Amino acid sequence: MPKSLVCQSCSVAVIEDAFFCHNCGLQVKCKGCGEKVISGSKNCSHCGLPVIKTSHSTSINTFKLRENKEERIYEIEFTNEVGKEIKEVIADLLKNKLTPTDNEEQNVGQLVTTESVKQAEVKELIPAPTTVTSPQLEVTPLPIFHTGQEDREAVYPHLNDLEIRLDCKENEWLLLFSFYNSNFGANTFTKDIIWQLYKDKRKTETRFKNLGTNWRSLFKKYLATVKENEFRFTNAGLQKVKSLLRINHDNAENNFVARKSNSVSNTRMNTIRTMPVSRKVVANSIVPNEFDVYKNEYKEALEAFFRRKNPGNGNPNRIITIAYYITKINHQEYFTEGNIDYAYRILNLNNKPAHLKQIIINLKNERLWFQKIIDNTTTGWKLTRQGEIYVEEKLPARA
Repeated sequence: MPKSLVCQSCSVAVIEDAFFCHNCGLQVKCKGCGEKVISGSKNCSHCGLPVIKTSHSTSINTFKLRENKEERIYEIEFTNEVGKEIKEVIADLLKNKLTPTDNEEQNVGQLVTTESVKQAEVKELIPAPTTVTSPQLEVTPLPIFHTGQEDREAVYPHLNDLEIRLDCKENEWLLLFSFYNSNFGANTFTKDIIWQLYKDKRKTETRFKNLGTNWRSLFKKYLATVKENEFRFTNAGLQKVKSLLRINHDNAENNFVARKSNSVSNTRMNTIRTMPVSRKVVANSIVPNEFDVYKNEYKEALEAFFRRKNPGNGNPNRIITIAYYITKINHQEYFTEGNIDYAYRILNLNNKPAHLKQIIINLKNERLWFQKIIDNTTTGWKLTRQGEIYVEEKLPARA
């Protein structure tokens, strides 16, 4: 055996007669035969005597940083000396130097220190901000978006029902589609899915041309970009959707209350009568209700629109064409029987129906063209999505 022997673990020169390294404690010679022990061997290669295992003073420390939402885990291993320094740096940053803003979601960082790889002790630190920076690592967590407990417990109407009940601007429909597609504002969503949903349910030639403009208008206040083709709701956007759905809910309740009141009054009248009364049914007289029928720089005249759509001589086609002009071109919130009567007079149409209100009710029930609304003491009508599509795509009627 050579007089000069170097420890294979720490590269320190070992005394000639020594069996162990005085620096790290590694066994360098066999205690049985005195031959050199090969590094990493369990037994002596000459006599087969077991090699004494040496405990190293440098155990491993593992740092883990977790992210919420899609939970990325960053795991880095250090020795005791380096790990202690890193721990102190991160703890100091988290406790003293960084504070989360009101608009940012708080992320929880966990620091795991171990005496060995097999035995770990977990220590949770205080909430961390969006970015943790130290000389050794940098972590940028994903944003977390969620609605409150009351939103998760809310029961929203089906999207198909909203198409019949709700009358919104086109950019508001895009906002509603985004809300339903993002699990009611809790998750992110992509433009491709929302646009395809809009095309399936709302597409007409005019709307398709304005789709890009309507979409971009939402980013002024209601939507925000997370990354390329991934978006989320802002607080203002969530409040806007809630207001739209609340208006729809309130209108439904008002209609129910009005129907209930009418039924109660009818019941009282019936209880007063003691003798059957026979009377002739007479059509209610309708007072013409004027509206703007003339051309300006923003719209065409009613007569030109009526001529272009060419609804024919049937009253259903005539009524829905006039209703479309009033609500979609004139941008009135609703139309009345008096508006229809006025349009018949302006256009000089013959065969004006004697029971105009009943025809509108029949078109509402049978073809789903209209939705009844009550504005204080005035009863009016809105076009449903079904009615809009009929005018935009079915008129003029093909021969």
